[in-house]
Amino acid sequence: MSLIRHPKPQRHSRKKLTSLNQNLSKFNPFMITLLLALIVTVTPVSSFSPPMYNIFNRVFNALEGKVASWKVNADLDSDAAKYAVGPDSDYSAKSKFDHSAWDNAMKKHVTPGLVDGITTNLVDYKAIASDPDLETYCDQLSNADLQLMQDTPNELLALYINAYNALCINHVIRYMKDNEGSLPKSVTETSPLKGTEIWDVDAGVIGGETLSLNDIEHKILRSRWNEPRVHASIVCASASCPNLRNEAFVPSKLNQQMDDQTQVWVGDKTKGIEVFLSDEGRVEQTFSRIFLWFKGDFDSYGGPVGFAKKFASNDVRQKLSYEEKDMKYFTYNWNLNTK
Repeated sequence: MSLIRHPKPQRHSRKKLTSLNQNLSKFNPFMITLLLALIVTVTPVSSFSPPMYNIFNRVFNALEGKVASWKVNADLDSDAAKYAVGPDSDYSAKSKFDHSAWDNAMKKHVTPGLVDGITTNLVDYKAIASDPDLETYCDQLSNADLQLMQDTPNELLALYINAYNALCINHVIRYMKDNEGSLPKSVTETSPLKGTEIWDVDAGVIGGETLSLNDIEHKILRSRWNEPRVHASIVCASASCPNLRNEAFVPSKLNQQMDDQTQVWVGDKTKGIEVFLSDEGRVEQTFSRIFLWFKGDFDSYGGPVGFAKKFASNDVRQKLSYEEKDMKYFTYNWNLNTK
């Protein structure tokens, strides 16, 4: 099925939520107490006893997961034929699309570091903003011959992963140009359109078609490939995202690269997965919120835990529990992954 110039579906308006103050008058004291308890679970509170915290935490996570699933799946094309990810050996080292400019930019401007105690790869945004390699690569994406790659799905997958990462960085660079070189605190602050999230802002042109980051992630990557390793490979310029790879994804080693991305992500105790046994012998495991928001995407591995067991170290694999009651999630840090 062609990926070229598929029409964007119209976005449906959604009813605004009624004011919380108006509704509180209708709630009895028990309901108000329950609502406040749920709100409290958004932030860590050390005084909670473990049983009480776990009950409210599970309720909040269930609600968040339902809302997130509805939101991220709204633009999926459920009828789209899926592309298969072929073995790396099916592809030659010479790609049909030249990713060398993006590869050069990543090698020059992406280095390991920390943001708020979270391990990540940092981007030197001020340096990459003036690097002609990034501009060259975006020009190449604009003129990409997608038809040439229709029969080579790994070529397309590598292109769209790289494109997502490049165009997300371009949002930050545009913000810098509009604000006298100053960096945003978060990519979520870079939208130039009032009332429109950055994910829905036009990010760039690929093969002659103007796309947003949500278009690339949901309408293309998640609709055309049943490949949860993509979640470890696309990066939304934030501390809690999986690490931005410091090289271009290429079809001849795409599986190797996505496996490596996933292993690093699930092995990161600051944002991927942390698991240990408590003094009482209970499994304490904390997962990236990506596993909550996109839970259904991991069904082919038996769910998030099954996916984690596939790519985690032996020590982590042996401790992981499939019990929902043992699931906790890291707070997502949206601060910019800047050097």
